[in-house]
Amino acid sequence: MSTRRQLIKGSIVGLFSAGAASVMATPKDQPQQFDEVYDLVIIGAGGAGLSAGGHAAEDGKKVLILEKMSFPGGSSAISGGQWAAAGTPFQKAENIVDSEELFIKDMMEVGHGVCDPELVKAFVSASGREHDWMTKTSGMKPIKVMVNSGMSVPRSHRYNSSKVTMFYYEYAKKMGAKIVMNAKAEHLLWDNDKKEITGVSVSDKNGNIKNYGSKNGVLLATGGFARNPKLLAKYSPGSKDAVAISGGGTTGDGLLMAQEYGADVADVAYVKPTYGFTLNPKHVSDKSSVFYAGALIVNNKGKRFIRENDSYKTIGEAALAQDKGQSFMVFDETIRVQALPKDPREPRFMGEKGKTDFGFVGNTIEEVAQKADIDPKALRATVDDYNANAPKGTDSLGRNTLAGGYGKPIALTEAPFVIIPATACLLSTYCGLKVNKDLQVLDVFGEPIKGLYAAGEVCGGFHGQSSMSGTGFAKAFSLGRLAYESMTQKK
Repeated sequence: MSTRRQLIKGSIVGLFSAGAASVMATPKDQPQQFDEVYDLVIIGAGGAGLSAGGHAAEDGKKVLILEKMSFPGGSSAISGGQWAAAGTPFQKAENIVDSEELFIKDMMEVGHGVCDPELVKAFVSASGREHDWMTKTSGMKPIKVMVNSGMSVPRSHRYNSSKVTMFYYEYAKKMGAKIVMNAKAEHLLWDNDKKEITGVSVSDKNGNIKNYGSKNGVLLATGGFARNPKLLAKYSPGSKDAVAISGGGTTGDGLLMAQEYGADVADVAYVKPTYGFTLNPKHVSDKSSVFYAGALIVNNKGKRFIRENDSYKTIGEAALAQDKGQSFMVFDETIRVQALPKDPREPRFMGEKGKTDFGFVGNTIEEVAQKADIDPKALRATVDDYNANAPKGTDSLGRNTLAGGYGKPIALTEAPFVIIPATACLLSTYCGLKVNKDLQVLDVFGEPIKGLYAAGEVCGGFHGQSSMSGTGFAKAFSLGRLAYESMTQKK
């Protein structure tokens, strides 16, 4: 069997594989002489690339980080800044009992068992280790520790995402990593004698080409493909109506470059938008997660259509499938007080009682429904049914917790009542190249493509059918370091 596999594989070196479809592509042989040679070449200066580059430079490696945009940070810098980690000192200070084992269990359940257990285990361990290093080295502390989608206990450590990302950027520079902006990776370079990736060909903003060699392989830290319509149409046609809020550089470059060498993909069939954004969103700050705290989600007919404690990805997919893609978050003053004033991203709710400038407020369910153009009688019936059953654990849709498996549903009874029109956006694609636990990119035969690694959003296999909130941000920084260690075989 192995001989047959080798024969088949040898006949299609350079196969471009994108799921079921495939075409021939010619590997780009390395030039006779590289313009510059480094210990590590990293493509992408988001969280994953900066983490890998900073740790590598700290260990004395000669590092090059290439970024096609004119600024660093990628999607990490504009994300919600939630870092999921288990057993941290900040959890212990709040008497939150958590463990890596429970974290792994939650991720496997959220992913419906489809995610790779070895990858999940590697990520969970790396996330805690890197979070500990980041807080000790930077002196930063989380704004708060909270429960989010898919968590059975609070383990989402919230930070200002741009501050965390800039810390990694400054740290990488301080350690001596070379970071080049406006440098677009065009294709990977293949050493036909060694049968491995040894570098990358790069263009600057004027179209000039340089070829960079890497002694320890090339790391793809290029982010997702939320801003590539062709890839979305192929892998996530259900997301075509979702607005992309990801970094401007998330056009799938790394995915496509790797596929020129036969790279396989994982979980791309499960790419889903993220729920909770206000209409016409421009930034992650336009997202409200008030449904975590007990808000109902209804369609324009005033009917619930999803369990509100499902993953925000599952909710997002279901929301876009509603009539006109419309949905609404409905809650009362008790939930507002508990959830929104504690969230520093929600200054719109910090004013006078019940006031909002992106929703509707009323003293009764009927009044606020009328303002939101929802059938008042239908919404009243929905709220009454929920109030009578959810707190008792007999909800018709099966909701028996708040976010994930945490907390108990509460009735909506205290005026004023608020309705926020909501939609789902592509905050990330979070699925992509198939990798092993050492973050080596795998080909369609399940074998590593020698010299090629991936970290961050470009990787698939960690999330499965859905995603736990806080794992995307954590995945970038923690897997960046893990990738560097794998590339250099650091123990």
